Amino acid sequence: MNPHPSLCQTLCAAILTTGFAAMPGILATEPLRSGILVKEAKMDIVANGAAIGFVKIPQGTRVMVLSTNAAGDLLIKRNAGETPFAVPQDSVSIEAPAETPSPTPAGPKIEPPVQSPAPSATPAPIPTATVAPASPGSKEPSAAEVNKALGIPLFGSGSLWEENDAMVANRLRWPQESKTSREGGYRRYPYTFNSETRVLGARSLCLFLQGLDDKVARVSILFANKGDVAFFMSAQEANQQSAKKDQPLAVTDHMLKGCREAMKKDRERLEAALKALFGDARPARVGRFATTAEAGQRWDWKGHTFMLVTPQNEYVALRIVPTTVFDDADSSRKSFTAAKAALSKRVERRENGDVVITDLPMVDQGRKGYCVPATFERVLRYYGLSEDMNVLAMAGQTDAGGGTSIQAIQSATYAMIRDAGGNITQRNFSGNIQEIKSAIDAGKPILFGHYSTEEFNKRVNERMEHRVAVTDWEKWRTEFLPSLKKTIPLKPDPRYGHICLIIGYNAKTHEIAISDSWGLQATERWMTEEEARQIQQPGALSVIE
Repeated sequence: MNPHPSLCQTLCAAILTTGFAAMPGILATEPLRSGILVKEAKMDIVANGAAIGFVKIPQGTRVMVLSTNAAGDLLIKRNAGETPFAVPQDSVSIEAPAETPSPTPAGPKIEPPVQSPAPSATPAPIPTATVAPASPGSKEPSAAEVNKALGIPLFGSGSLWEENDAMVANRLRWPQESKTSREGGYRRYPYTFNSETRVLGARSLCLFLQGLDDKVARVSILFANKGDVAFFMSAQEANQQSAKKDQPLAVTDHMLKGCREAMKKDRERLEAALKALFGDARPARVGRFATTAEAGQRWDWKGHTFMLVTPQNEYVALRIVPTTVFDDADSSRKSFTAAKAALSKRVERRENGDVVITDLPMVDQGRKGYCVPATFERVLRYYGLSEDMNVLAMAGQTDAGGGTSIQAIQSATYAMIRDAGGNITQRNFSGNIQEIKSAIDAGKPILFGHYSTEEFNKRVNERMEHRVAVTDWEKWRTEFLPSLKKTIPLKPDPRYGHICLIIGYNAKTHEIAISDSWGLQATERWMTEEEARQIQQPGALSVIE
């Protein structure tokens, strides 16, 4: 079985189009009407003329009814900028037109959907702990004015929180990073596309959108930060580093100075742009624990809270979250409880004996040496706790360019999890599947500290090229795996300290599945029990309970 299906990658790049021909019908000659979905609808995602997936539009969503198509279905859309899609006629309750309709220059105003997922079942972004009173006389720009100032088409005609996450990501051209049964992640590293993306006039280095239950839940835009300190090296330093590709990044005083100067300039530029757009800010603080708290400036606009955070010598980031969620101090506990209740349903048992947790968010750490913060972000989001790897890097005292104290990040994470109603436990590990089986069966991914050496990854990658195409698993177990067995043991190397997630096992073949924070291609990889024993670090396993 191929562990890296291409559908998710295709969805994020697809052009959302639905071809139709407007035909005369019961609505063809009538004025544009609004209506409400009385049944859940499916909107196809089409690429190259073929449907490659769909998104669900929930019952209760307010829509615009345009006409009928040749099949007699209604053609509808949720806002002026969306491509129409077809639904059965009995799916929509069409509202009677007003006796005296008011003319509008650009089409009717679309209200947000009247029904949204219950908050108790939806993971939520970071809650706020303290907020100062709102400043008087704040401005109220239009969505078009906000988009123009941002420099990206983030907002449609209504609330961002009522828009489908995949459609907004497509509008922004932010690739899909992961998709689970509960959430979607979309992340753009501009340098991957060899292009520059400026937001509010400042160069962004990472743009992220999280969707929950098919709706946008939060947006986070990262600017100058210590994890991307390599962006500030000189040409001479770049040449020196390229000559040592197998060595960790050598961070110089020149790079640190350039990074910190960029943080200062970005902060000043963003503060000025946001003030010009929304008026004066008010101070706010998110997070209840010192190591992961963020203090910053807050602007509210039509149910959207913009928060600029600039912890000293760490990063400059803009968070955009729903105002209602931002002000809900109990959102983490609700989210954690809902996620824990569904853990066992997120385990896949395959005919070949593989038992795998397949419903994990992916976080691609990009060029950052942030394997530990990125991996912790993945597991926290799996448990419904929306967190950011840059905040976790701050908590874990991560050095510029990489290198994190696992003990420090565990301590910070433990406080958040305990506050949400959970715990982190450490387990002994000798490489035996029996030591991980109960956790995987219960849907609990395991944090695995080890030495990810070049030789280890070479062996895993070599094996995976064959494993994805296996049809005879008995032959794989009795003949092929023994033929690949290496006689020279893997040697621990502290230079390659790493953390990933153990997500599965196969008791028949004595293999263990791991997942790294390197993008979709690293979602599921397999090592042997023997390899796990050789590369593990002391106190290797941690599990959230």
